[in-house]
Amino acid sequence: MAYVGPAQRRQGVYCHEHWEPVGYPLLSSRYDYMVKDVFVEATLTETYEAQTNVEREVSYIFEVPPEASVIGFIARVGSTQIEGIVEEKAEANNKYQKAKDAGVQAWKLDKVNDEVFQISLGNASPNSKIVISVTYAYVISSDTIEDSVRLTIPAGLAPRPGAGPASQTTVPTAPAGANAVTITVGIEVEENSSIMSLECLSHHARTFYGFSDGSAEHLSPREQQKQKKDWKAYVKFESKQFIAKHFVLAWTVPEIDEARCQVEQLSTPSNHAPTFAFALTLVSNFELDPDEHEYIFLVDNSGSMSGQRTQNANGVVKAMLGSLPGQRNSTFNIYNFNTSASSILPAKRSIPYDTNNVANALNLLKATAYGGTDIDKALKTVFSERNSSKPRCSVIVITDGLDWGVTAAMKTVQQNVSNAASSSKLLRVFVLGLGDDVSRGMCEGLARAGSGATAYITESQLYDDHQNEKAEALINAINRAPVRVRSIDWGMQLTQPRTTGGASGRDHGGGRRQPNQNELGPRAKGSNLQPANALQQAPKPGTMFWAIRSYWYAIISGTFKSDFKAKIVYEVPGMRTGPITKEVSYSLSPTPGRVIHTLAARALIQTFEDKALSTTDPDDKYVNEAEIIRLGTTYSLASTQTSFVATMNGTGVRTNVAGNAPASGQRLLSSVSLSNQSDLGFVATQAPSGGASVASYALASETSNRSFAQPRMMRMAISSNAFEDPQGDAGSPEEDDYDEDEDEDATDNLSQLINAQEGNGSFDSTVVEVNVFPSTGIPEIPPFISTLQGRENIKQQIWLTICVIAFFQKKHGDRRNEWSGAKSKAEKFVKTTFCCIFGVDSGQCDSILSNSLDDAEGYFY
Repeated sequence: MAYVGPAQRRQGVYCHEHWEPVGYPLLSSRYDYMVKDVFVEATLTETYEAQTNVEREVSYIFEVPPEASVIGFIARVGSTQIEGIVEEKAEANNKYQKAKDAGVQAWKLDKVNDEVFQISLGNASPNSKIVISVTYAYVISSDTIEDSVRLTIPAGLAPRPGAGPASQTTVPTAPAGANAVTITVGIEVEENSSIMSLECLSHHARTFYGFSDGSAEHLSPREQQKQKKDWKAYVKFESKQFIAKHFVLAWTVPEIDEARCQVEQLSTPSNHAPTFAFALTLVSNFELDPDEHEYIFLVDNSGSMSGQRTQNANGVVKAMLGSLPGQRNSTFNIYNFNTSASSILPAKRSIPYDTNNVANALNLLKATAYGGTDIDKALKTVFSERNSSKPRCSVIVITDGLDWGVTAAMKTVQQNVSNAASSSKLLRVFVLGLGDDVSRGMCEGLARAGSGATAYITESQLYDDHQNEKAEALINAINRAPVRVRSIDWGMQLTQPRTTGGASGRDHGGGRRQPNQNELGPRAKGSNLQPANALQQAPKPGTMFWAIRSYWYAIISGTFKSDFKAKIVYEVPGMRTGPITKEVSYSLSPTPGRVIHTLAARALIQTFEDKALSTTDPDDKYVNEAEIIRLGTTYSLASTQTSFVATMNGTGVRTNVAGNAPASGQRLLSSVSLSNQSDLGFVATQAPSGGASVASYALASETSNRSFAQPRMMRMAISSNAFEDPQGDAGSPEEDDYDEDEDEDATDNLSQLINAQEGNGSFDSTVVEVNVFPSTGIPEIPPFISTLQGRENIKQQIWLTICVIAFFQKKHGDRRNEWSGAKSKAEKFVKTTFCCIFGVDSGQCDSILSNSLDDAEGYFY
């Protein structure tokens, strides 16, 4: 968005020759947002002018909200408009470079980080207008105020330390006789609910209750009264001046913080069954049991924190230190950081949390700010100096979030949180972001890696008394127990492939089977994997979720069970009640669409991108990247491994927009027919590759009036707690590509497991998923194993084998004579692998096996 202010903006069009924006001023910005519940589809359109006398290669750099999924872009240079498609990054680079070398116009969109993207626009002709339209989808992060929603539209990139995408700023040029900035936001919630207290916290905007589009502008008050709906609202902002801070909206919706689920069906090619995407919202209302705790404040005092931000940071520290739970033997420490970090306390270590120590510490808070920012180095210092003997440690980071080094910092947090968990300790990271320029991607990323939560104080609030409110919000988050979801049975019968432990041992007769030609020869990276699992879920079972609100996603191929119920089994660490089961009911009437599939795919990609932070083995790295590519190309998402690309000689969808004549579309994707349409008008989507079970996508050619398919919202009916087995009956629909054996042995999962055991005692992941976790998917590897240094696929084999042992003991204890031999082989495999591959001694081996087996048995209740 257009941005001129003290920080200046780094969003805009840049010339590659000098990597400067000079000669490419911004003329106008337009944001069109549509919010359904907390799910957002947004289209950003910006217009620039090439005020140069020579043709130059240029790029467009822009910012999106954290964790947004860029799902398409349209670029128009002169009379040519092009829509991109998604390719593997290397292939996209190759097509882009070949087109450029041949003198052909080309465009490419790449992800820089979670918030910043870059579009290579090729060569811009002198005096031409450059119009860029980017569409993205995301979920609004939870606000700390009950039943409230806060939407922030970023106003451009503020300068921050580290390697950013550009070093120069873009200076917008206000147009004459036209609006520089236009923002429209349509809001819809459930029809039985209502939108209240809608307010723009940053600018003077017009608000229309009862409508979610601009139709109300042309109606009389009486007509508005007749047509309005309480569950709709619309906001419009126009300005002839470019704005200097983020655009912030806030509203409340009764019970929006309650757990709920949305379901969406995605149409697929005729020879494949449709897939269903689920978005489940969970909220923690459990308080941690009293226990000694170490509280560490990590306060940013870099140069960007000078003035009011430092005062607010100190105010939050003071407010929190006055209200934290004061259990016996609890301690606290305060660090300041810029390019390094050090404790402000005289002893340089945590001290008892009592009245005198708090008073003395508050007198030592610094009022000055200077220097750069290195959040990763600061976190490493804090983690290395914390008291690791404490059962709990909460690190509260207070920062304006202006640091490009979030990837390294997330890796540091992940490693230390996992190491603490492997010792049965709870280490979490919470973040308070200050100011309009705060990188929410950085804040959310650190909190996600640290199983914590975030809170924000915007520029408009810095001069108000919001410290106490935000301090209370963070304290509540610290006091909330991080609930561990053991399993989610989504209420579906999964479509499972044929599974055998290698050769089946059967004589199929009729001569030798001829090889399937479709399975021969090399394939593109991302297409050379085994077929995707019938259940793809993020996060995986076994992970902690945030202390305030979390989202769980699944993409499932299968059919709904007859009772139409999902079942969530979870536990609260430290509570002695055991697993808790909640049944979830929803009506089965999903609306076809792609929004939830897009968000689910983005969540899955996020798990692989987070995993990449700690993956060093080349083979594991390759498979991890291939999974990202498959998801990115299937669901048309830009990621670390995929890019949008379009060329004038055959890649993308080209439209002629010369003069006032109607646009004439030219489809350059030969595999997509003109009738291949979806209900959701997402731009620049990818055609299905041959044989893959992917969506039938719409290739839109307009840059405005994007439709937003409304997924059916299904309110979750929570039953009373019950300790029930969440495992559904495994089964497979009768399809040509799936096993249709109906003999007795096919339904005996114990016999299937024993027969499928590998010679070394391990088990294939597909066999385990089908027979042990048929409805919930394989859970996350526990930290006792995941923190070992070595190959990820070997850790996975060990965990699968331990899960099978737990399954034998918990589910088939009465058939011990049948599985005792298989168990012995499995234990030998686990211990031998620990010893020979990971160098673990016998005593540590027994401890890891015992702890991991206890963890695995928790999935069978």
